[in-house]
Amino acid sequence: MGGMGKTTLARLVYNDDETITKHFDKKAWVCVSDQFDAVRITKTILNSVTNSQSSDSQDLHQIQENLRKKLKGKKFLIVLDDLWNDDYFELDRLCSPFWVGAQGSKILVTTRNNDVANKMRGHKNLHELKQLPYDDCLKIFQTQAFEHMNIDEHPNLESIGRRIVDKCGGSPLAARALGGLLHSELRGCEWERELYSKVWDFIDKECDIIPVLRLSYNHLSSHLKRCFTYCAIFPQDYEFTKQGLIFMWMAEG
Repeated sequence: MGGMGKTTLARLVYNDDETITKHFDKKAWVCVSDQFDAVRITKTILNSVTNSQSSDSQDLHQIQENLRKKLKGKKFLIVLDDLWNDDYFELDRLCSPFWVGAQGSKILVTTRNNDVANKMRGHKNLHELKQLPYDDCLKIFQTQAFEHMNIDEHPNLESIGRRIVDKCGGSPLAARALGGLLHSELRGCEWERELYSKVWDFIDKECDIIPVLRLSYNHLSSHLKRCFTYCAIFPQDYEFTKQGLIFMWMAEG
């Protein structure tokens, strides 16, 4: 399920520079997503471990050979985030350069697909993120929704909020998004509108966060919706600067 905190947890580990640099010589992070492209993934890893931009070559064999040379004898951490492809042979081919690493090298995979998790070598070290307990979800929601407010002064909103959190399915992202959506909103009718929204009838079985994202999008003004949908031109996990995005919006008028 999406929104459970898999990527967030992996990022906390990956960005712990003091620990990572102490135990590993090299590290790389790549967002795989549902569009499995072995060339792109391998080039991203190569760029990370060399701290440079690789050539424009699309020859997977050559790129993997270059990666092998950089990883040989090195202790590394590779994170494959949001891996969907469960084709064993594709995964085996992707991971072939990693065998030259030093003992203690690690490959960390985040996925919502149990088949992927079970097909990766070393699957005995699986860590499944469970749904967040209701009370923890409620705390996240209330922190976002009642920031700078005294919750005891709004018992009606607190009651509605508890029922809204029930719909979050234990997802911390859903609780945070809904809390932010209702941030500083004091009208009970607005809270009830979200509680009884028909969007909840269209839950995606693969990702229960979708209804919450729809609610958040529906609350945007028309010009902000255009700004948001503009971001669809970027590939998943693409990093851009705030100022750069603003300039692109301005260029579009």
